[in-house]
Amino acid sequence: MTQRSWRGRRVVGVAAVIGLVLPGPMAAGEVRAQEAQQAQQPPALTLDSGAGLLFHQIKADRTADFEWVMGRIKDALLKSEDPVHKQQAAGIQVLRSTDPGQNGNVMYVIFVNPSVKGADYSMQALLKLLYAAFPEQQQEIYQKVSGAFGGPTNRLNLQPLADFSK
Repeated sequence: MTQRSWRGRRVVGVAAVIGLVLPGPMAAGEVRAQEAQQAQQPPALTLDSGAGLLFHQIKADRTADFEWVMGRIKDALLKSEDPVHKQQAAGIQVLRSTDPGQNGNVMYVIFVNPSVKGADYSMQALLKLLYAAFPEQQQEIYQKVSGAFGGPTNRLNLQPLADFSK
């Protein structure tokens, strides 16, 4: 084999490997479309350790709106035919802090025990369920929740260790 034909085979071999590793224009477009779709969907907020806390900062003048929305979320979870939603409802308690909050906000703690593994506890997912359950109230729901949050939602996964009531 001549050196020239050996080089030609190496070039063809390297090109074949690159072609297998690097996606073509069609595959790259599909990847970008999939990434864009994933970016539009907020990530699920799961509590997969068995229990958890969600902390919501609500503006002081919007607490009645938030409490109304949480009551409707409870109704939507219980009204749902999905057994996961009923399990979620059974484990949720909404608590309001009596201590002054940061920037005048009121801290609400959503205590989830037990949590449903893989279930989405994000406000986006709960509002989506709420809108579906009560389509005639979508505008009212939106008005009550829009601008009510005074900060981000924080999550704390908890592992149950001991139940002193048993």
